[in-house]
Formats: sequence, C-alpha cells, structure tokens
Amino acid sequence: LYALPRFCSAELSATSAMTGITASTFVQPADFAKELQQRVTMFHAGDELYSGAWLSDFQKTGLTAWHVCTEKLRVGPLTSCDGELLQAFCAQTLARLARAFASHFDVNSQRSARDTLEALLAVHAYGQTLVWKQLALALACAELWLGTWAAAASLNTSLPATVRRELLVLPAELLFDSKALPLTDKAARQQVAASLFSSCDGVFAFLLEAQSDAEQSFRILSAWLRAVRKAQIWLPTCDAAQPLRHLAGHLCTILAAAESAPAQASELAQQLAKWNSAPQEVATILKPLLQLIMKDSDLSMEIVSEDSPAWMLSLLQVLAEDLWPRAAVREVDLDSELIAKQAFKLLDTSSVPWLNADEVEVEASIQVWHSFAETLHAALRASDESAFESSRRSPMFAHPEKRSRRSQDRWHLTGERLREATMVNLLFQLLVQKLLDCMRLPEIPEDEEALELLQHARQSVEAALRPWAALLTNADTWIAELWNPLQEVQNTLAAMGENDEGFMSVEVSRDVETVIWFFGAFCSCLPKDQVAAAEAASHAVSALIPQIHQLDAALPPWKALLWSSVCRFSSAVNSKLPAGSEPILLDWMLCRPPTDAEAPTMLEITELPYAKAIEAACQRLPHVATASAPVGTATNTNIGEKLLLLAFGTWDPSVKLEERQMEAKTHYLSALRSAMALSPELLCQSLVSNVLPKLSMASSMEVKAAGSTWKEKSAPWPATRLLFETLTALLPVNRPADESHPSIAVWRQAWPVFEDVLLRHHVDAASDQPLKAAVEALQRAGIHAPVLLAEALQLFSKCLQERDVSEVLPLAIREIVVAIPCPPVDPGKAAELLAAAITIAAEQVLKQSQAIEIPEVLAAQFELLAEAVRPSSPGTAGQGPCEDRLRPLLLSQRVLISRCLSLVSLALPDCPSERVSIQMLRFTKHLMSDEEAEPDAHRALLQTSLPTVCAALCRALATQDFFTESEALAEAGELFLSAATVLPEQLSPALSAGLSQLDLPDHSKVLLEQHVQARGEWSKKSHWLEQLQQIVVEWHSERRLTVQ
Repeated sequence: LYALPRFCSAELSATSAMTGITASTFVQPADFAKELQQRVTMFHAGDELYSGAWLSDFQKTGLTAWHVCTEKLRVGPLTSCDGELLQAFCAQTLARLARAFASHFDVNSQRSARDTLEALLAVHAYGQTLVWKQLALALACAELWLGTWAAAASLNTSLPATVRRELLVLPAELLFDSKALPLTDKAARQQVAASLFSSCDGVFAFLLEAQSDAEQSFRILSAWLRAVRKAQIWLPTCDAAQPLRHLAGHLCTILAAAESAPAQASELAQQLAKWNSAPQEVATILKPLLQLIMKDSDLSMEIVSEDSPAWMLSLLQVLAEDLWPRAAVREVDLDSELIAKQAFKLLDTSSVPWLNADEVEVEASIQVWHSFAETLHAALRASDESAFESSRRSPMFAHPEKRSRRSQDRWHLTGERLREATMVNLLFQLLVQKLLDCMRLPEIPEDEEALELLQHARQSVEAALRPWAALLTNADTWIAELWNPLQEVQNTLAAMGENDEGFMSVEVSRDVETVIWFFGAFCSCLPKDQVAAAEAASHAVSALIPQIHQLDAALPPWKALLWSSVCRFSSAVNSKLPAGSEPILLDWMLCRPPTDAEAPTMLEITELPYAKAIEAACQRLPHVATASAPVGTATNTNIGEKLLLLAFGTWDPSVKLEERQMEAKTHYLSALRSAMALSPELLCQSLVSNVLPKLSMASSMEVKAAGSTWKEKSAPWPATRLLFETLTALLPVNRPADESHPSIAVWRQAWPVFEDVLLRHHVDAASDQPLKAAVEALQRAGIHAPVLLAEALQLFSKCLQERDVSEVLPLAIREIVVAIPCPPVDPGKAAELLAAAITIAAEQVLKQSQAIEIPEVLAAQFELLAEAVRPSSPGTAGQGPCEDRLRPLLLSQRVLISRCLSLVSLALPDCPSERVSIQMLRFTKHLMSDEEAEPDAHRALLQTSLPTVCAALCRALATQDFFTESEALAEAGELFLSAATVLPEQLSPALSAGLSQLDLPDHSKVLLEQHVQARGEWSKKSHWLEQLQQIVVEWHSERRLTVQ
C-alpha cells in the first residue's frame, strides 16, 4: 500500500520545473502543509509523475520538510486511509533526513530534534507498523550521528517489546550493513562501539527472556553479535571475549530456543563462528549449539525443502573458513567429526543423481571443502611469513608493534602441528573416496545435459584440490596412502588381462575413468616445489603402464573417455616433474589419437585435452644438448614426424576447420617446437620443404576469397593462421635466437606475408583474424628472437598508423613489455624501441575519436600504458619494465602523458565498462610517484591534471554502479592514497573542486573529504576502503532515492 515507484535524479530534475520546488526554494511550511495531503493522495491515485516529483522535491527542502512532517505526526495516529498514507510518507521523510542529521541541524538544535523524534515514536508506538519503524530508524540515525546512542535507553523504556527490539537491531544495521551510515567522525565511531560492548549483558538478557518469539530473538541477536564483532576495529584495546562471556551465561536459554528454531539458531552459530578473535570462548557456546542443530538430522530430507539447504550450506561454509580447521588440528574444542559428517552428507545429497542435481548446490557443497583446506594453507603461510619477518631486522621493515598487530589478525599453524593432526589426513582420505563416488560419469555419457553438469562439478573439485595439494607437507605418509585407489585400478586391469574377457564393462569403465580423472586433477594442482609428490605420481603412473593397454578393450565411447583421462593425467604429471625428467606416456599417447577411439561424437571434449597433453609431455623433453641427449637424436626426430602427421597429416585446405581443431593444431605445433629444440636445422628444413609452401599457397587462396563470409563454427583464415603458427614453431625454446639461428632466415623470407596481413589484408570483424594471429606470432618473435624486435615493433607502428585502432596491437606490445628478456637483451635499447611503439599507439587512440567509444580498445590501451609506466616497488630498483628504463622515457613525453590524463578525465565519468575504468585508474595511480629523474617537472604535470582527474573520479564514483563493488572501488581508493602521498597539499582543494560539481547533497560530498583527510586514523587500509565503500553506497542511495 505504501510503496512508491523509484525516480532517478535525472527524472526528478526534469520535472522539478513543473512542481515549482527546488532544494533552494524557500516556501513557508504552512504552504506545504496545505498541499502535502493532496499530493500524497493523488500519488496513490495514479498521479506518479507530477505528484511523485513534487513529493521528492519536498523531501529535498530539508528543515522545511522536517517541520511539516513533525507537525503532521504530532497529532498521533490517524485512522482514515488518506491520513495513514500521509503519516507513512512523513515518517519516511524524517528517516531520510535523519541519515544526514548532523548536516541539517546545528549543534544547538540537534538535541531538541532528537527529542522530537523520541516523542513522536512514543506517540505512534501502538499505531501503524510502517510509521513507528521509520520513526525508530530516524531516532537511531540521529543518536548515532550525535554519538549518544545507548542500548540502555531502549531497554528501560515503556515502549512495546516489538519497538524496543527494533531499536536494538537498527544500530547494528546502520553501522555495518548495506544501508550503513557513513560515519566519518572517529570519536562518534568509538562511542558507538564502546556502547555496543558495554550493553551486551542487558541486551542478551532482554532478547532471550521471551521464549515465545525465538526466531525474532535469534535474528536480532545475530545482527547484534555481528555489529559487536565488527566494532572491534574501532576499539583495538577492547576485550574481545567479554561479550561472549556474557552470552555464555544464557547458554541454556539459547539451546532451549534452538530446539524450536534451528534455522535461526544457525544464523547465531554463523556469527559466533566468525568471531575469530576469541576462539576458545566461542567454542564454549558453539560446540553444544552445533551438536543440537546437527544431531541425527536427516539431511537428505531437509535438502528437498526450500530453506534448509541455504542455512546448512551457509553454516558449513562459515565454519570451514576458520573454526572447523582449527578444531581439526585440536586448537579449538569443537566436534570436527560431526561437522565433517554434515559436509559429507551435503555433498552426497547435492550431487547424485546428476539429472536431478542443482549446479549451485553441488558447487557450494564442494566449496566447503575448498575453504577448509584454504584456511589451513593460509595459516601455514602466515606462520612461515611470521618466521621470515622475525628473522629480518632491517629498519626498512615495519615496526615490531605493527608486525605484532598483523600477526594477531591471522591464524598461524606450523607445519609440525599440521603433520601431527591425523584428523586432517583422515578427512582428506574420506573426501577422496566421496569424490570418487560422486564424480562418476553418467551411465550414458552421450547425455549432454548430465555430462555438462558433471564437467562443471569436476571443475569445482579441481579448484578445491589446489589448497589440499599444497598441504602435502608430510610426503611419506600422505603420498603412500593417497595412491591406493590407483593401485586398485592397476589390480583391476591386471585381472582383466588374466581373465581374457576381451572387453571392459561399463561399470568398470566408469570406476577406472573416475580414478584416473581424479588423480590427474590432483596432480595438476601440485605446487611446483612438491617434487616428492610429483615423483610419486610418476611412479604410480609408471606402475600402471604395463596394464594400461587394457583400456583399449573398452567399448565406444568409453574408450575415448578413458584415453582422454589418461592423457589429462599424464599432462598433469609431466607439467610438475623437475627439469631433466623423462616425460611419461608420450609414446602411448602418440599411438592413440582421439580420432582412433571410434567415438566421433566425443571429439569435441577429447581432442583438445589430448593436444594439450602431447604439448605438456614434449615440453619435458631435453632442450639443451647433453651426453644423454645429443643434438638430433633419433627419438626426438621420430616424435617430430608423428607430431607433423597429427598437425598436417589429414589437413585439407578445402575443408573448413572448427576453432577447436585450430587450437589443437596450435598445440601440436608447440609440441613440435619443444620436441625438435635440439635440431633446429632439421626442423627448419622439414617445414620449409614440406609444409610452408602448401600453407603459403593455401593462404594466397584465402586472400582471394577474403570478401566471403566464414561458415558458422568454422575458423576464419585457417591456412594463414597455421602459417604463422608454423613459423612460431621454428623459434628457439630456451635461449633467445641470434642471427645465426636457422629460423631467422625463414622469418625474414616470410616477412612480406606479415606486412600484407598487418597493412593490407581484410580482417574478420568478429575474430580479428588473421591480424590477431600475425601480431601474436610477431609478439613471440620479439621475445624469443630479439633480433627481430625492432622490425616487429616498426611493423606494429605502421599498422597502428594505417589501420583503425583495435585491441590486438596494444595487448601484444604489452606482452612484449612484460616478457622481453632483459638481459640478455639490452634494456636501454629495448626501452627505446618500446617507447616509440607505445607513443604511436597512444597517439592513434587520442587521434581517433571513435576509439573512446570502443571499450575493448580503451581497456587494451590503458593496460599497456599502466604496465609501461609501472614503477618498481618502494625500496627496490630494477623491477619495472626494461629494468626501470621504459618508464622515464615515457614520462619525459609530458605532452603525451598530459593528453592521456585528459582522456582519463573525459572518459572515466561516463565509462560503463568496469575493466576500462580499472585500467585508467591503475595508469593514473602508477603516475603518482615523486621518485623521478626530474621530480619537479613530473610533480607539475600531476598537479595540473589533478583537479580534472579528481572531478572525473568523483563523478564516476557517484554514477557508475560497479564502484560500489570492491575491485573497482579498491583502485579508486588506491589512487586517492597515492595522490595524498605525492601531492598532499594539492589533493584537498582538487577534491573539493571535483565534489562541487556533483549533484549530491552537501553533507554527502563532505563525507568523502573528511574520509580522505582522516586516512591516517585507520590502522588498516582494508578498513579504510570498507568505509570508502559505505560512502559510495550512500551516494548511490542519494542518487536513486525513492519516495516510499
């Protein structure tokens, strides 16, 4: 009944001329009072445009609206329909104005205004729910701004219990929820935090005394605990366990209430589980609460209901992020087995059968185990980092008290303590068995829906295995037990050979495929330093090799799926083996391409993994001549011949290729490059004689047919792209090529093809081919054959000047900036070449006005600029591009940098792309440094641009929704902090000038100024950024504010 439609600021400003009301218009309250009732009634009768705009503009009159609304509410609850609508609107108006209470009232009148709200609440406490809730909200806002809020005032009044409960929950929401007040006054924040802490005992007793409303009590109690926990950042010296000790005194009451409201009790359990500053006190309450919530619950029955999965999943996820791992290593007294049992049940019921499974539930149940392992791994890293910091005594590092404070914020777990925790080992073994049961392929693998769902679930499992793999600190015990399922597969295959059945059953195929897939996924997650685990995997595979031919007896399509799983397994193991190790299963894989598996329908999911596995195996082949691997070995030559057959054996230029097939051929050619690394002359001779002429001819035919469109799913320009990939295969693997390398002559001979593609050929608009393939090949040549770098960058520059701008070239130049090997490449020379190309790229974007309207182009250009001007980290040198030689060359072009900053100021405010905005901010932030060769000139450039940059950033913060999210907001906050460091005196006036251009209330704009000025009051950058996020959210609320 009371909901009013939303009006954005643009709509309201467009109609304000019709209403005759603006924020600066002075109208007598009596004049408003006469018309207000009529406008509210007309609005609800359907006059949303004019009356809605009038009501919104009325709210913007500030004190005038305040006085009119308080008078309308003083008379007490009205009983007529029109009267109820009027008072509901007036209460909502007071709540809106109270969000900026300190800005509307001076110091002398603030107390009186607060008392007025309290009196109105008392008058309406038994009236409309909407009215008293809005008045309670207004009163809570006023007291928080004044710094006078206290829970005792809510506990000791004669107001109804429901109103008192609302008064208690509102501060918790107004401090830390999405509608939080942006309190910028440090004293006010600390007063509220202290009041929250001191009121806990009385609040807990009040909330838990009424057993008839357990659900509401748990909701408010959970919100209160959340607020008290988060308020600790404002009271760094407080006793974090004190509220928990008060709550423990009511444990019997909590458990009794949880019997009737387990879902709401789980919310309380979640808030307790997040209280990591006092884990032992938390466990005193949480252990019996969890035992009551989780005991003997038939989770499979609860899963089919509407609300149970959400609260159980949420509770397990929160527990996995801190207390459950601590309990598993016996640092906290919780029932780890009980929690694990629920997590296993949830995984069981959410994933089988696949056709009835919910993808979100499956991934969420796997995420619980991911978080459990990640928490343990993070604690290990924290312990290692703390030990490292303790060993450093250099004055450039943080002060001891700061190190101590950081150390207390993170849980530390030593490797020795983890090795002693048998529960962690047991949980992982049980998890492996559960995953092997849940992640089996469907009985009919051609079922696309079930297969796709399973693939998504397996991807979640692979992500979850990464932290588990990193926990292999005790290789002897873990690895010995880990490979048991693989040993069972070996026994199964051996038994097949003895029985001579001639084929493999579907059930056996499903079991074997799942085991091989799992260990392939696990090995792909092993850290690079886990040599023992990688070698154990290699031994396990080697033990399987004598029986692996039994997989050939599987029926289609299982043979294709089994071969594919083995390929993934070998790829994972090969990628983790130390340098010099022999690749495993390479010969076996080369003899079993997916096309020989008699399952053409499975090629879409098997062909690309096979090609990647071949590439990974060939990358383990020796790339440097040794006594055991001399130049031009027959083995490598044989491998190279097979790879050439895979890439070109059945290739027909007249047959269209799909993108998947093109990508597979790219991997085959990459494998060929690795396999023949010891025989570059032989490789060049073979490709020049047998492959390149055919590719050149087919490419010429494509040029003639360039005007035609490519078939759906077919890859555009396949022959031309294969030509460039083949040339890339000639480049050396380890050391950069000089003029003596045989590939250089071939590249120079093919140079006219590159010139034609970059300067003249038609480009497919959807894929940017063949331009993209040519540019990527030149990019690799610039990195692996630096003798071609100058020519490649010159060709890039010509292309930039003669073609319309695209994202392809800036991204390629950026890759060269990141990967160019300095040394052996001379950093000064490389910096000069790159600076010239980057300058041309930037000038072309600045020159072509349409480039600003293409987000991909703008993002690529600013990614390039941001990387090119990236300075070394403070206190270090030589970490920037080209050993810090590129940045000064670009910054010396002050006109260009100034124009780029002007483009930021022009494009940022209305930029709808988060990626573009982040890159523009990152570029600007990287400029904020006074450690330059000419600091005065650089400072002058920044000082000149700062006002327009601040204005653009402020407008973007106020208008672009993605700045309410953490990633983009963090970049904006980092820019403010960098500017405050480099230009502390200039930032404040520049920020004020930028804020003055915003169509926001003055009190909202002042919040940002105060927050930037008070940056030194915050002990953590993350907390400062959180408060900045609240301010930006408040801006967006003001911009979109609706009449309700």
